[in-house]
Amino acid sequence: MRWPEIAVRLLLIGGLCAAIWSGVTVWLAVPLALIAITATTELAVRPYTANAVDRLLLGCGAIVTTLIIIGLGLNLTPWGLTKITWNLAWLVLSVGVLTWRRGLSTGFGWPPPRMRALSGWLIAATLMIAAAVIVSVAGVQRWDQKPVLAFSVVSESSNSVVVEIEATSITGTYQITAVPQPLKKASYRSAQFTVSAASGSEQLRERVPLDIPGKTWTINLVSVSDGSIARWLRVIP
Repeated sequence: MRWPEIAVRLLLIGGLCAAIWSGVTVWLAVPLALIAITATTELAVRPYTANAVDRLLLGCGAIVTTLIIIGLGLNLTPWGLTKITWNLAWLVLSVGVLTWRRGLSTGFGWPPPRMRALSGWLIAATLMIAAAVIVSVAGVQRWDQKPVLAFSVVSESSNSVVVEIEATSITGTYQITAVPQPLKKASYRSAQFTVSAASGSEQLRERVPLDIPGKTWTINLVSVSDGSIARWLRVIP
């Protein structure tokens, strides 16, 4: 393999890593990933195929299978599916293929008539690979957007408190209850509200009346879906 080809392939590998790391729009990341992953896969499967059609079929299956295996493997690690782990996995795999196939060189030419006749299959394969890339990118959880559900008191008076719910990458329906101790029955129950922070962050505030002065109150953030207490606070006004 000549140095210009090595430089181009390293540029594709590094470009995809940079795109994933910087979080560019999917319309830019997917075409770049499609080119970079296809180039690496074609190099890996070339010795096992007799012609371009065989490389198309074997490469398409290899890409989908490899992305699934990488995703499952990373999901089992303590670090999970993040931009960092995906970048490292892609970097190790692609550089490994480049080193493994360093004795091969790529020649470019006009597609043979048989390949032009299979243009429909080429389009289908491109769409399949693009879909696999989109699913892989969607599965990557940004390291700075791990699920967060914070429940805190932001102000208080002798007969009420204002609580704040701060959520990141979480969606659900909740309700706030206030229970004076040592009683077990809630004396206040808010209306149900929805937290929608599936792809970002959200803050909600709610005033909770505490109509029995001098008592210790437990304020619960209750998940409506299963009735569990997601977060709780203990307050003495």
